[in-house]
Amino acid sequence: MRNPRVTVLMSVYNGEEHLREAIDGILNQTFKNFKFLIVNDGSTDRTGEILESYNDPRIRIHNNRKNIGLAKSLNIGLKMAKGEYIARQDADDISMPERLAKEIYFFCEHPDYAVVGTFAKIYNENSEQTGFWERPIKDTEIRKTLKERNCIIHGSTMIRMRCLLDVGFYDESMEKSQDFELWLRLSKKYKMANISSFLYIRRVHSKNIDIEYMKEQHIFLVLAKIKNNFVGIEEVTKQFINSISKYYFISLGFNSMFKLVSLITFKRINAYDIFRVFYKIRFTNNVKKTLNDFKLGKIKFDNAKLNLKKILNGGLLGFFL
Repeated sequence: MRNPRVTVLMSVYNGEEHLREAIDGILNQTFKNFKFLIVNDGSTDRTGEILESYNDPRIRIHNNRKNIGLAKSLNIGLKMAKGEYIARQDADDISMPERLAKEIYFFCEHPDYAVVGTFAKIYNENSEQTGFWERPIKDTEIRKTLKERNCIIHGSTMIRMRCLLDVGFYDESMEKSQDFELWLRLSKKYKMANISSFLYIRRVHSKNIDIEYMKEQHIFLVLAKIKNNFVGIEEVTKQFINSISKYYFISLGFNSMFKLVSLITFKRINAYDIFRVFYKIRFTNNVKKTLNDFKLGKIKFDNAKLNLKKILNGGLLGFFL
């Protein structure tokens, strides 16, 4: 197939446990005009062996000599990709058979849209369903939600290639939340949507719910907002500290305190206000100063990231002990 309409792009690093399910989900799509480009990002487990066991002409494998991370691997894939659309797929998730067909149909009906995602069922490590994720559907709702959090499931998305070429590929400085940063850039010029069907299975496991992973992810989320001028310094500082403080409560097992904060939040006094008044005006001001310096160009991305890490590791936990 020389000119596929879609390139399905997946990067995998040591994904042997659920890799076959992810690959088979794509190969069993009702829509057939696609190439499946898989970037093996320096895996050291049986990932390479599993990939080579497939004899399907739609699959193309690129092997990185060493592990370079998701953003860089996806950009390698995007430079190799062909077709009108890029469909993302994560290596431990599963796409339902009609996913690509329904996303293609959406784009045919909405030529001014750049990104479309779907709802997802949530599976645990044992392939048991534990919940589901519904997301805003309309462009106006998505834009509003993006001011606070990501609301497009990366692995479920299809992206119009000409729009990617227009705004640029993934920001390789974003070790995490690179999808969120890309949505912010695309939203400046194009529309986005989610299909209200459960066409994707997202696997949530110990690695992607780890507290340290969440802290890291929120650092990149907040820097992406500032970089793209999406939210003001005061508001993004509140959002950041609210999210981080709640994760600390959960990780430390302060169930009673967390319930109290939730109750007060329900009464329109949020966790940020409580901490600011009782614990950490200095902590809050340090976060705000770092974000403001980054916005004004006084410090670079890597310095801002390191500053926020230092503030978190050296400040917030001590206020609870």
